[in-house]
Amino acid sequence: MHGALAAVTTAGLVTGLLAITGGTAAAAPVQLDQKYTCKFPIINNEPIEIHISSDMPATMKAGETVPEYDIKAVTKVSARAAQGLGVMGAVTLEGKATADVVVTLPGGEGTLPIKVVNSVAKANIPNPAAAFEVNATGKSPGGLLTWAKAGTAKFDVKGLKLHNMIARDASGAPVQLPPFGDEFDAACTLDAGQATLLHTMEIQAGDTDPGPDPDPTTGKQNVNTKVTPKQGGGQLTMAQAGDTVALSPVEEGAGGSSTGDLQKVTVKDSRNGATGWSLTGKVTDFTGSAGTIGADKLGWTPSCQTAAGSASTCVPGTQGPVGTVGATLASAPDAAQTGGEFTVGAGLALDVPATAAAGDYAAVLTLTLT
Repeated sequence: MHGALAAVTTAGLVTGLLAITGGTAAAAPVQLDQKYTCKFPIINNEPIEIHISSDMPATMKAGETVPEYDIKAVTKVSARAAQGLGVMGAVTLEGKATADVVVTLPGGEGTLPIKVVNSVAKANIPNPAAAFEVNATGKSPGGLLTWAKAGTAKFDVKGLKLHNMIARDASGAPVQLPPFGDEFDAACTLDAGQATLLHTMEIQAGDTDPGPDPDPTTGKQNVNTKVTPKQGGGQLTMAQAGDTVALSPVEEGAGGSSTGDLQKVTVKDSRNGATGWSLTGKVTDFTGSAGTIGADKLGWTPSCQTAAGSASTCVPGTQGPVGTVGATLASAPDAAQTGGEFTVGAGLALDVPATAAAGDYAAVLTLTLT
């Protein structure tokens, strides 16, 4: 059985960039142009260009809280990406993007790393294939950050990741992009030498900014703290040891069980929360020049191992058929504290009927982690 084969997608739908600022000062246009290289299925590394713009004030005061602001981004998509999507039958593309933004706090207070998620608007893919532009909009998170001291604040866009991207066919149905299924992710690397500074803001002394003590017997201090993200954390991810499974042959006319092992899947949960996860799978019919073997003929016996130190415990799914509707391969329940690393596998068995003609048969088994 051929496993989840790599699928093509576009190299240009990027946004989710932060504009955290505000105050009583008048806002002025700010902008940033960046180039990234994103790793996409099949076409692998592909360059993208993005233009980010927003309206942000040049000054605020200590003690003021930053409101939300509108953000716009225009991304240049290559003709090669459009061609790859067209080959897969896709006519539109949409999804989400997360930007890594570093805020340099005024007054030598250090930096604040922030992950910002924005939506990528549905875009039509040109046919014949040609380069095109994709528009995206979003809002910065407001009401969370209050300037504690006077000084200079800076906003740098340091990284980007595409996720929950969906390519749709002419009927509006998601195009299957194995090994991701209905949705896919793409990590992006900022090209060397690219500017990262989106905006510099001067924070002026305000009513809550500590000044000279008016009385030598009294004093006041602003007390601030932050919980920094766990290194490399905050995500639920999966990785496959391979993308192809070869089942054992069965003699024509005899029928029987064609067996093999699912490529190992490693699930990592570093969200540091109370939510569990579920890994499900569904399979297409086995087809070939000789005929078809139904998807309901494939069964599995799931297995799951939990790494030492994990907060969650992995639970294997139930032995039985996979089919086109799908079945659970493994899961971890909700709990007061969840997370960890898990190794998931399964023994596979295809019940080949005695009437099956000699030939090669192939199917796609799609795994989805939620």
